[in-house]
Amino acid sequence: MKKTAIAVVLAAFASVAQAAPKDDTWYGGGKWGWSRYHDTGFYNHSFDKYISNGPTHNGQVGMGTFVGYQANPYLGFELGYDWLGRMTYKDSANKGIFKARGISFIAKLSYPLTKDLDIYTRLGGIVSRTDSKGVYDRSHGRISDHDTGVSPVAALGVEYSWTKNWATRLDYQWIHNIGDAGIIAAHPDNALLNVGVSYRFGQDIRVVPIPTPIPDATPDSTLIHNTVIQTKPFTLRSDVLFDFDDSSLTLEGQQALDELYSELNSIEPKEGSITILGYTDRIGTAQYNQKLSQQRVQSVLRYLISKGIPSDTISARAIGKCNSITGNTCADVKGHAAIISCLGRDRRVEIEVKGLKDVISQS
Repeated sequence: MKKTAIAVVLAAFASVAQAAPKDDTWYGGGKWGWSRYHDTGFYNHSFDKYISNGPTHNGQVGMGTFVGYQANPYLGFELGYDWLGRMTYKDSANKGIFKARGISFIAKLSYPLTKDLDIYTRLGGIVSRTDSKGVYDRSHGRISDHDTGVSPVAALGVEYSWTKNWATRLDYQWIHNIGDAGIIAAHPDNALLNVGVSYRFGQDIRVVPIPTPIPDATPDSTLIHNTVIQTKPFTLRSDVLFDFDDSSLTLEGQQALDELYSELNSIEPKEGSITILGYTDRIGTAQYNQKLSQQRVQSVLRYLISKGIPSDTISARAIGKCNSITGNTCADVKGHAAIISCLGRDRRVEIEVKGLKDVISQS
């Protein structure tokens, strides 16, 4: 039995295309930037007070690494290591060096501004190790000591995903009160303005064919092979294939169609036909949406043909803003971004497949 069921493959592809964005995945990366200590006065034991009347070099390179777990599009958790740099200070009677680093535990809260751009805040704490050495005052002489403690961490940033696996972030991080002044003679805050790059695991699209069940045969039965035509519709998310209000296939969309073609390249043209139907949401005029819908289905059609699908077995039709799935559920939603998100199910590409399939019956 060598007949192939095209619908089975496209069903698997449709479920994969609707899986973005990827939840329950891991990522890791590094960051580099400019670190600056604030409230840099150090504690003078002789006078039992803070002094900061000398030249202090409190800005330097900071860096770090992090690994994260993305629970859903809005919440992630990160474990990181930060090197906050070293600070030198000096006045007429005192001089020394202060340096800090630590391990942070962070909750990352994100909100999407566009398909590829998020704004986020990071909140948590850092277990820091601080070292200080130098001559702090004449009566106590040279003091060298270290301290370990916990400080709160807050950050604000934006993150841009330039491929499905790679992302870049710009981040401003603030750590409050590092070190114990009674031990290491300093108790500064730290600000780290940094640029980070991360790699996201588990983003690859996988198409898994679903095997066609075959009834068990018994010695007393006769197998009869019949060929029937099956028609099945499958829905793909337009937000996976295209950016909002655009008809050019995204890199993720091209990769998804590549995965589809790798499963279909052995199918004989006479065994089936494919019709691509394009739908938009209600934003904009009917004329504009009809044109956008036409451009999108043509992009899908041309790409599949370029990969090797015979042009006489595939066709496309633009539906536009008709046949909404959401109906009136978004009528009370306020804000342009919120409306776009609510209407996401209306922006879709449906594929109708007519394929020949063997049916085995018993007599």
